Amino acid sequence: MDVKQLQYFVVSVDMGSFHSAAEVLITTQPNVSKIVKSLETELNMTLLKRDRNGVTPTKEGEIIYRYSIEVLKNMRIITDFRDEQKIDRLSICSVPSNTLSIYLAKFYNEISHDKEIQMDFCESNVEDIMKKVHRREAELGFVYISKRNMSSFKRHIKNKGLKFFEIKKTPLYLYVGKKSPLYGNEYIEEKDVRNIKLIQRYEEQYSLYNHLGHLKEDIFFSGEKSYISYTNSDHFLMHLLKNTEYGSIDSCFIENKAREDGIQAIPILSAENSISFGYIKRVRDSLSTVAQEFISYLNEECILNGERK
Repeated sequence: MDVKQLQYFVVSVDMGSFHSAAEVLITTQPNVSKIVKSLETELNMTLLKRDRNGVTPTKEGEIIYRYSIEVLKNMRIITDFRDEQKIDRLSICSVPSNTLSIYLAKFYNEISHDKEIQMDFCESNVEDIMKKVHRREAELGFVYISKRNMSSFKRHIKNKGLKFFEIKKTPLYLYVGKKSPLYGNEYIEEKDVRNIKLIQRYEEQYSLYNHLGHLKEDIFFSGEKSYISYTNSDHFLMHLLKNTEYGSIDSCFIENKAREDGIQAIPILSAENSISFGYIKRVRDSLSTVAQEFISYLNEECILNGERK
């Protein structure tokens, strides 16, 4: 018995006739009939009822058909797996970052001339990123963590067999559009943020620390009334900043995109270098060659652009 026999049998059942199966398989009707007959002889079973209207599976044929489907599906999985071994795979999960997306595209252009590479990239919140790296759904997880949260964050990921590697430190910014009363300021102080409406990316709350909008513990509202809305949509966040008085607190990693949309990034005094940007990986696993190359590329780009502290 071979795969070809199963394939011809399955297609014959699906198409309802040897003639139609031959057209799909790009062969002749007698050849299809001969190969299906050889399968029946080998199994000592009649798998198809034949009449002038075509073919239909017998009771035994129905069972063999279902088994054949599974065999062919598993053969395809094995073949795909074999072919994938020739391709380098870079699997990344990241907090929303326009800058990282730019670097990833540039990195691909630099190395795609020498090797085949498959890139899997998704954006999520910090807790989901930890889960994906821990479960081997991603090799690298890029996050930015406030200085006040760093100790508890490291304890948390250590329990999951993960480790954090810092690439750079970044200031804290308030992003606003032209309708914000703070638009045009060269800088602001923490107290200036207390009474404005904020739109922050949604982050789940851990038992160890709050990571609300990445920055909650870095801003002291001192019990004053605050307006904070949440979203998991970058499009909604940017449109709200551009068209309303809302502001958003974030790192420099969305600065390029914000500037394109006419949104200003205002530095917050006393919050310089308060955010660490880097990646998490599994402690026991060595990084793949392409992941190592991307980390080296990212470090070099940050240095060349004067972005690394």
